[in-house]
Amino acid sequence: MDYTQPLRTIHSSAEGTVSYKSLLYIPARAPFDFYSKDYKRGLQLYSSGVMIMDSCEDLVPEHFQFVRGVVDSQDLSLNISREMLQHNRQLTIIARNIEKKIKSELKSMLENDRENYEKFFAAFGRQLKYGTVSDYGAHKDVTQDLLLFYSNKEGKLISLKEYAENMAEGQEKIYYVSGESADRLSKLP
Repeated sequence: MDYTQPLRTIHSSAEGTVSYKSLLYIPARAPFDFYSKDYKRGLQLYSSGVMIMDSCEDLVPEHFQFVRGVVDSQDLSLNISREMLQHNRQLTIIARNIEKKIKSELKSMLENDRENYEKFFAAFGRQLKYGTVSDYGAHKDVTQDLLLFYSNKEGKLISLKEYAENMAEGQEKIYYVSGESADRLSKLP
């Protein structure tokens, strides 16, 4: 299976202070160089159908760097430099809206299409976990609802919300252990 085969396609557009159209997709599996320094993250940026940048890193946050796609905005100038793009207010608004759209789509997939979400999490769960702790937890509110953890009691992956809903009466704390495999961890005292 080719990594460019989309697991989920996201269409987005907005009008108002900034107008743009985006076509984003979440690959079914990670590309071979995803966890290397050679991986180029970012979305293709167009202005009125003319390409400005091949991979604009400012449009997608690091914790969602697996998302690929195209963004087209009529509000961006064609003769804009890379330095000016970094301080462009319209680009910041577009990036914020794209981040919200990606999160809502992933959350929808978690709630409505659990089987595909677990496949996605097997491929990109490490990136979401990294996003929760990177920058001293600055993005934890965005990613914490998307994380899954293996529950020995349930025998499957569950979210923190699902765990909290099924906590025993009077249970105030969550105990966890990390390790190489679920089999090894289940043998611990």
